[in-house]
Amino acid sequence: MTKVLDLDVKVGDGVAVGGLRVFPLIGENVGGPPYLTGPEAYGAGLIEVNELDPPEVPLLAVTNLADVPILLVEGEMLIGGDQNRTMNVTVLCPSRALIDVPVSCVEAGRWGARRAMSASRRHAPGSLRAAKTANLEPGTGSDPGRRSDQRRVWDEVDRQSSAHGVHSDTSSLDDVQKEVEDRMAGELDQIEPLPGQIGVVCMIEDRVAGLDLFDKPTTLGKYLRGIIAGHALDAPSSSWNSDSIRIIERFLGQIESAGRDTGRGVGLGEEIFLHGNVAGVGLTYEERLIHLAAFMAPA
Repeated sequence: MTKVLDLDVKVGDGVAVGGLRVFPLIGENVGGPPYLTGPEAYGAGLIEVNELDPPEVPLLAVTNLADVPILLVEGEMLIGGDQNRTMNVTVLCPSRALIDVPVSCVEAGRWGARRAMSASRRHAPGSLRAAKTANLEPGTGSDPGRRSDQRRVWDEVDRQSSAHGVHSDTSSLDDVQKEVEDRMAGELDQIEPLPGQIGVVCMIEDRVAGLDLFDKPTTLGKYLRGIIAGHALDAPSSSWNSDSIRIIERFLGQIESAGRDTGRGVGLGEEIFLHGNVAGVGLTYEERLIHLAAFMAPA
């Protein structure tokens, strides 16, 4: 067992998904506060996501219609509006409340021709999430902050489009993801969480591409396929290192020793920001870790 932010986890055996090596993180299911995940809330018609009035690129308005909080996870894709976005941090939206959430644009060629916001089970690629997370700006006063380096995010979308030979009229990351995931559908459809799995680590060759850790297996289950598919965009090759477990355990140790700042979350709970060799964002609520996303800090 290895400790990650007060959670004891065990690294399970890796499996191949495209050019990725995917490793489960197994932990004790100690429960946690009740909430709906984004996919569950969309499916039940209990969430509304809209542009602000007037609209702003780095913010979206989220209305929680449920009697419990709704969890929106860093890297989760929000499709529609004036342009597609991805979540900058993890937010636990209070019940029966309207809040503004910080996002990054992943569709540079469209602003307008507004569409209804819809659910997406996709997650942004790990390289984009890492670049975004490492460059988040803090909030000041009434400004919620958590703004990314938007130009760098757009550059990452362009890089993915070029790497996979996918043209999008609106420079949409979602267009690239659809085509690449269609090519990998057989492998992705085989993905199932293991009993007790609360997290996942994805590796590309001899490096950790990213970690996602949740408070309970049911939440991990809602996001696992999308997280893995996102990382798969960064993994065109299939060369793996036989010392992967040791590399992962070293990365988990770096999370524990990373610089750590905390502050009030956008919604409920307290945010965690990791810095140093590791770039990461997390959220705790009622003294429990709800979600942690961590990456090797980009050069």
